[in-house]
Amino acid sequence: MRTKFGIGWQVGGTTGWGVYGLALMLRGAARGLIPIPVYVSPKFVPGPLEVRALGPLEKHWRIEQRFFDLGDGGAVDYPFLMGLGNDLRPPEAIETLRGAPDHGVVFFEHRDIAAEDVAFAKDRFASIVAGSSWNAEVLRDLGFANVAFCPQGIDLTRFHPAPRGGVLGDRFVVFSGGKLEFRKGQDIVIEAFRRFRARHPEALLMTAWHNHWDASVASIARSPHGFGAPVRAAEKGAWKIAEWLAAQGIPADAVIDLGEVDHARMPQLLRECDVGVFPNRCEGGTNLVAMECMACGVPAILSDNTGHRDLLTVPGAALRLERQASVAGRVFADWGESDPDEIVARLEWIHANRGAAAKVGAAGAAFMADWGWPEKIDALFAALGWG
Repeated sequence: MRTKFGIGWQVGGTTGWGVYGLALMLRGAARGLIPIPVYVSPKFVPGPLEVRALGPLEKHWRIEQRFFDLGDGGAVDYPFLMGLGNDLRPPEAIETLRGAPDHGVVFFEHRDIAAEDVAFAKDRFASIVAGSSWNAEVLRDLGFANVAFCPQGIDLTRFHPAPRGGVLGDRFVVFSGGKLEFRKGQDIVIEAFRRFRARHPEALLMTAWHNHWDASVASIARSPHGFGAPVRAAEKGAWKIAEWLAAQGIPADAVIDLGEVDHARMPQLLRECDVGVFPNRCEGGTNLVAMECMACGVPAILSDNTGHRDLLTVPGAALRLERQASVAGRVFADWGESDPDEIVARLEWIHANRGAAAKVGAAGAAFMADWGWPEKIDALFAALGWG
């Protein structure tokens, strides 16, 4: 008899959680399990191979989802992976749902977790899966006994080195990805890029900054670089990134704003880039977008803090931003403030040393070759004792 397991977050779509959930479903199905997601993104359009893998199982989760009703809760007789927030609690809509047992999955961004939230998580979850070694370290410091460090993987069938299309000609393309917010550090990218472009007018900034949450976007206004925040073109519409960047001195012809991109299209776009820049102030996980950039053989510049450190364990596989000033505020303990001048220096080195930079990209891709989703999901299942 096939064993079920629950996935306590939305799967599919363009978010990191959605990509993770879909990978869990596909690998679970391949292992003879029956994955039961509480919710499937309406933006998820399965391809023919996904239909073949998941189609026979859909009847199971459709039946279960009517039982969950995203609010009524209830108990099931199979284990559940529950996606947790910064407070180590699941979303309110599924908090009353109980698995046998529940396992937390977390990518938290703040060390300062309230005592009552810690007590709740210790009582509720048989174990907690941490998305970075930093998260695992903090959880152990808080007294959690059953913690498993299981980072996300990447789809190596899509994200791998391949020839560039060359459609951008001789432009020096700098990629920046991740939802737009203070934590992701896009303001630092802007400051560094405009300094770099003053010396290299052929530089082109490619952005994948779409963010569904207004409050999260508004947080970028706390930047020490004083850029404010962009506005939407219409209610719930796209963010006016190009206009916002123009106000910071980066003209429209120096920007390609990708907006919200289908995940399957990202590899081709990444391979057109000369470098990916990720001065993130904090990563609870290992930064899926940075991993995908590295897997495509694109040299990555990474801040040396929190979850990024798991991507900096192999010398030469990425360029490290060593200057990490503290971020003001108790809640931002362990966060790092990258220096735009250090980013400019890394960009100058890549610009002047294309052959050496290509070796960094190749080393990054070789490192990521062990980070495929099947291997990482299998490691997760093993940590949970599922074979």
